[in-house]
Amino acid sequence: MKRDPKTKSLYGQELLDLIEKRVQEYCITPQKGVIQDSSVRHIARKIFIQDGNKEEMINDYLEEVRRNLLLNITQYEKSDMSMRSETSEDIAPEDIQEAQP
Repeated sequence: MKRDPKTKSLYGQELLDLIEKRVQEYCITPQKGVIQDSSVRHIARKIFIQDGNKEEMINDYLEEVRRNLLLNITQYEKSDMSMRSETSEDIAPEDIQEAQP
């Protein structure tokens, strides 16, 4: 690379090429620890806009997500149990006796 003898810095084009190469390297390197999820970006943007304690807002949001997940899991469990009981009620007692040796 050519350097200016007085300032010891790279000449213009070489510097631009070096910057372009570095930017391309950064684009290739995967970001670690960052979730590429539109819902996360959406919530982050909403929290950023709000006034107040950001950490408290995040904790409130996470608590709401936890409650929703638990509610959905409970609903799936109830649905699963009702499907099992309907299936077992559909089998007649005679069929059970015939299946047993």
